Amino acid sequence: MLHEPKMAEIAELLKKRGYEVDKPNIVEGHVYTDNLDANADLKRGFIDEHFAKVDTSEAVLVVNEDKNGIKNYIGGNTLIEVAYAYSQGLDIFLLNPVPEVGYADEIKGMHPIILDGDISKIDSYVESLPLVFMSTTSQLKHIAVSRALRKVGVPVRVDGVKVASGVNEQPLTMDETYEGAMNRHQALKDEGIDADYFVTIESGLHPIHAKHSLYGCSAVIIEKAGEKMKIGMNIDIEFPQEMLDKIPSTYPDVGVLVQTEFNSVDKDPFPYFTNGKLNRLKILENSLYNVAIQVG
Repeated sequence: MLHEPKMAEIAELLKKRGYEVDKPNIVEGHVYTDNLDANADLKRGFIDEHFAKVDTSEAVLVVNEDKNGIKNYIGGNTLIEVAYAYSQGLDIFLLNPVPEVGYADEIKGMHPIILDGDISKIDSYVESLPLVFMSTTSQLKHIAVSRALRKVGVPVRVDGVKVASGVNEQPLTMDETYEGAMNRHQALKDEGIDADYFVTIESGLHPIHAKHSLYGCSAVIIEKAGEKMKIGMNIDIEFPQEMLDKIPSTYPDVGVLVQTEFNSVDKDPFPYFTNGKLNRLKILENSLYNVAIQVG
């Protein structure tokens, strides 16, 4: 946090290049006292907060400037955050070379991409990646497929186009969800785009049992160019009946419902009935990962 002004400077440069950027909480560098137990509680909160940001990211960039007489210093706090990102398959960028510290081998073992102070190298790296073309322009779905493929060792760049599903805006069975996915995927292929992967994901609801309300479901298609498509279907968790009673009579889907009734920025109902423990990104990422491991 000693280099927070530099992090802010780099963040602004990245935003100007079109990247979405999260930073560590600036408060962290200003709240510690001589009370070690209190500091531990504060540190845990900051660690959890930063891990949550990594959970929605495709890469981490370490601004490793000189500190404590060590060139390009990387401390213990940053090391665990980098390791956490590595465990998810995310790209790891170091602004400067690996420092000469006792855990340099561990840093090098995570194969970071060294920028040598030049963030334009990020652009070159991203442009060199295989292209995934999706049947949606949803940023959330783009991130979900990017993270899922990175988890199986395939870093990618993602683009997409909005196409029609040919089914209801809120599919109410797995069959309808599957049909919507197949329709979207065919429309995607009809666009004639030259890409390395073609991906479609359709979300819906499905009745599991007469004694329960509807469960969330999804149909996923990942097609590597020149190969046969792989298809996955996933059932996740039960939706509250009080939400479902308003679909489609009041709202076209549950996403619009939470935007309207809970002032949610995202069309994501899951945090509102999972005590904030689960979100749509994580559900979609898991569904995509289950298919991505079959593609390679």
